[in-house]
Amino acid sequence: MTLSINDPKHPLTLLAGLSASDEMREIELAFYLMRKQKESDRYYRARPFSLSEELTDWLKRQLVREIRALQVEEEDGSRRFVVGEYNLEAQKRDRLAKLTLNEKSGLPYERKQALLGALANPDALLDARKTDFQVVQADYGGRRLHFFFYRKPKQAASRKKWAIGRSGELSFASDELIELGGRIEFLMLGSELYIANLISFENAFDYREHILEARDRNLKTIMEMPFFAIDAEDKDRFVRDCSAFFHTRTLAQMGEKQLEALEENFKERCSELRMIRNRMPASAERAEEYRRTYAPLWELYDFLDLERETVKYPKGSRPTALLHFFADRIVQSFLTKEFGLTESIESAGRRGEDDA
Repeated sequence: MTLSINDPKHPLTLLAGLSASDEMREIELAFYLMRKQKESDRYYRARPFSLSEELTDWLKRQLVREIRALQVEEEDGSRRFVVGEYNLEAQKRDRLAKLTLNEKSGLPYERKQALLGALANPDALLDARKTDFQVVQADYGGRRLHFFFYRKPKQAASRKKWAIGRSGELSFASDELIELGGRIEFLMLGSELYIANLISFENAFDYREHILEARDRNLKTIMEMPFFAIDAEDKDRFVRDCSAFFHTRTLAQMGEKQLEALEENFKERCSELRMIRNRMPASAERAEEYRRTYAPLWELYDFLDLERETVKYPKGSRPTALLHFFADRIVQSFLTKEFGLTESIESAGRRGEDDA
């Protein structure tokens, strides 16, 4: 059974609790620089570096500090990780995104295997200046963890040079200067991947391709549904507008069950929208308040032919309101009974928090 990340026996929680130097001696470290080169037969290449005892001790302390920085402090002074399931659209501050890497996960699992393969078969000839990120491999308590740190690109040679001072004299550094540490961008432990920075993870795994494929697949599925009976010109325009970065992620995030629910319940939602519109109060003052209560729903009237129970996409439109509808973002407050939009990252976070 997989331990919760906040279980006292979980390797990350154990590492975060280390403080004394003698405790950190139990950590075994290996350090690599890695390059992504998807055009090659090897997706990643890694170069190992041996570390001096002094540098190893510093890196252990730094690693523990950065693991602790991934936690949040509670009112009683205790610390814990806050985790939500990986979401394509957003990541709440101070929350780790979790992605399970198994054979069913497809592309992420393939990238994970390629990364581990590069570490297991390192390339001593890899040019350190052309690497993308650092990898710290830590063995502790019988478990192996991999921590990934972004490497900042160097300034152009004409703008800045590195020099070494000896006996009061500066000379050009003949060897490559390598930075160590920084903020943990993401980490792997077995089949668990915890992400602190979505962009860094998506760049390292080339996840953008996966997002685009999911967007195109879901968009095709939606446009093949019976209610999407608009002419070819409007369909083409809808597809182009949905290619915007923000809309891409909204579409890619939609799952199979969500798409099935959309098709099954579309006509019923159209019926409800007809009733809401027909109940519009006659007085201007009450009508304004009524519209405010149903504000997110009211935007849909421009995009739905409620009599034919089909979608329409007028010229000059943007797909935002329709996508909120398709992605099931429109919710009603239990307290005020007003309708609003929910951020899917919140619901995903609540489902995954603590139990991840």
